[in-house]
Amino acid sequence: MKERGWILAVGGFLILLLWFMLQPAKFLSLSVTTPNSRSESINPAPFLLSTNPTKATNVLGKDASSSVDANLETGSGKEVPGEKLVQFSSSDSYRKFLALAPPGAVLGQLDALNSARVKTGSWLSGALAQTGGAVSGNFYVRVPQVPLEVRQKGDALYQVVGKKALDLIGAGAVTDAWGKGVKIALMDTPLDGVDQVEGETAGHGTAMRSLILGQKGPARGAAPGAELVPFAVLDQNGKGNSFGLAEAILRAADQGFKVINMSLGSDGDSPVVESAVAYALARNVVLVAAAGNDAVNRVSYPAAYDGVVAVASVDAGGNHLYFSNRGKAVDVAAPGYSVVADWPGGKNVEISGTSASTALVTGAVAALLSREPNLSGKQAVDLIVKYADATGLPGSTEEIGGGVLNLQRVLDRNQRGQVDLAVGGVTLRPEGDQGSLVVGIQNRGTETVNSLSLEITAGEERKKFYFGSLAPGSTATQSMMVDLSRARQQGGISAGAGVNVRGDQRPGNDLWTGYFRIPKEK
Repeated sequence: MKERGWILAVGGFLILLLWFMLQPAKFLSLSVTTPNSRSESINPAPFLLSTNPTKATNVLGKDASSSVDANLETGSGKEVPGEKLVQFSSSDSYRKFLALAPPGAVLGQLDALNSARVKTGSWLSGALAQTGGAVSGNFYVRVPQVPLEVRQKGDALYQVVGKKALDLIGAGAVTDAWGKGVKIALMDTPLDGVDQVEGETAGHGTAMRSLILGQKGPARGAAPGAELVPFAVLDQNGKGNSFGLAEAILRAADQGFKVINMSLGSDGDSPVVESAVAYALARNVVLVAAAGNDAVNRVSYPAAYDGVVAVASVDAGGNHLYFSNRGKAVDVAAPGYSVVADWPGGKNVEISGTSASTALVTGAVAALLSREPNLSGKQAVDLIVKYADATGLPGSTEEIGGGVLNLQRVLDRNQRGQVDLAVGGVTLRPEGDQGSLVVGIQNRGTETVNSLSLEITAGEERKKFYFGSLAPGSTATQSMMVDLSRARQQGGISAGAGVNVRGDQRPGNDLWTGYFRIPKEK
């Protein structure tokens, strides 16, 4: 009997192991990490296609359009059924509409915007005909979700941020005073009463808070001295709506908040939310929002609105995460792959996507405003974008805007004598049997550099280029041809880039090495 029981136990274990292998996502959705351990992230991450200033493995041909239509129509998001938002050009028309509405039809009012949330019905068209109001959907607003393939395969190609987020954004010298005197409104899931709630979104607000003002432990933010107040515009399932978001933006603006963090997004273009954004901007509020994780060539709302800081995601090496939405509205990027953050119940997790990147940018803005209190909100944002680390690669602005957040460059911008020439980005562009290895460089110092050189290697080929001078903040690009037919036979090609200039004070970003994997032809 003992032998039979042992056989049954082994058989049961093998069945359980097989089930785990077939359905890994059930086990990888959320796990706990200690400060000295590496865990799977809440939203693990994707396939790579860009570059890394130190070391990278790239897959040629992987882009946003490989799994998602990258040209989806904008503005037509999913609406809360049975509801509409109405807005009026004058308070008189607005008041007249409210008087015409039947009892119970008005679900909410935003008097400052002459707007209301209403139930649909036959009455609505008649009331609007008499008042001339504009009607729009009450769109769902959600926590941005990361693609499943990213959760399962991201570590193979993307570099984990882990506990290095502050160092990567130039905020490694943070002190307890950074952020002091700055009020931050966190538009997210509830922070209270979620310690025992399970799920991938219930603790989202807690995670974002830690990336803004985390002071101790593995999860840290750039503004530990700031005052942060939660606005629960999303429920524990990570879902809210346009009206609730607009209402919270108005309240934050009226209550004197200097920064609003919105690690959320919607496919729906809401005129009411856009009006709320304009209301806050007119009161010198900085609004920071996630570009979205949909792998499309458009930015989510409210990040897409004028004046909102739209934040994209990169990994620890500065590689754009393929699911991070692209577009002209993108302003800046920040680390967003497997970033260690707090979670309810005293836990730590690793979270990926534009949510995390947005929180890091918010912390940096608050830190800057506290360090330089004479700056307006717009001036602070302009500095954050101007002194971001650019790749220098053609077309990169729609992926990362002005570049990857570097708060240290902002704080050091008036210190003369800084020499810092960097390899910004490297990419391989196929052109039939030939390819072009393109390298971008940037002067990240405060002085014009002269007599600089760039050496590019591809396989056994090596070529050196010389430049006369490069002004502070400026970029330059150079390329060399690569024989892709041979590289395909070998399954890929190694590559490298290095810059050299006299007196470089930050040599850590001078070199890039990587390997481009190229699928063999069948």
